Amino acid sequence: MSIHLSVSAICDIGCKKPNNEDMILLQDDIFRDGARQAELEIDNRVVIAVADGIGGLDKGEEASELALVRLRDLLSKIPNDLNNEELQEVFNVYTTETHNSMPHGAGSTLAGLFVYHGKLFRYHAGDSRIYRMRRGELTRLTVDHSLRESGGQPNAPSNVITNSLGGGDSAFIEFAEIEFPFYHNDIYLLSSDGMHDLVSQGEIAFTLKLPMPAEKLTAMAKKNGGCDNISVVTIQIKENKNGLV
Repeated sequence: MSIHLSVSAICDIGCKKPNNEDMILLQDDIFRDGARQAELEIDNRVVIAVADGIGGLDKGEEASELALVRLRDLLSKIPNDLNNEELQEVFNVYTTETHNSMPHGAGSTLAGLFVYHGKLFRYHAGDSRIYRMRRGELTRLTVDHSLRESGGQPNAPSNVITNSLGGGDSAFIEFAEIEFPFYHNDIYLLSSDGMHDLVSQGEIAFTLKLPMPAEKLTAMAKKNGGCDNISVVTIQIKENKNGLV
């Protein structure tokens, strides 16, 4: 069975902010203010992530870049024979070292996927999100580390986060293997809050069924005000032949 990932990634400044504190990691490539397409095989290591910098202007930009550069460099060097517990420890070390390296007053969210030995792992800190569309049903795989969601205060502003790399006394990354990860035409979606705060879950679900969903979701967020930077990554599972369910 041969499976590949068809990836579309867009990082956009939005309509209101003077600079872009978001950043996207797609394998070796780290970028903002741009778009990328890629076809990736799951037989290889695959790392994809979205980071949303905190701290304003240069600090936010520096924080998101630091988070993704460290992640890329670390995951490219790990051994080929780690089990799940050892991989969890890799992310724990990454979290501590990255958190402690952030400039004072700066921080970054993180949300991403990592393919390793044909398994798919998700990881996140903050309010950047991971969704999955499977057979027409959209599921959110992450809970925001925010006062509103994980903090249990439904009336709190959505942008008050309780966990990030940098910007607080401590940080953690929620890390887990995704069971039964690869079904033909599944779509995984990574996004920063500049998209999902302005586009409803119903609109996201509808748009993921259309051609060029990353472009359309970015455009919808901008049409709805574009008050923050916008990162959108779609990862569609494709069967080359012989067999996904």
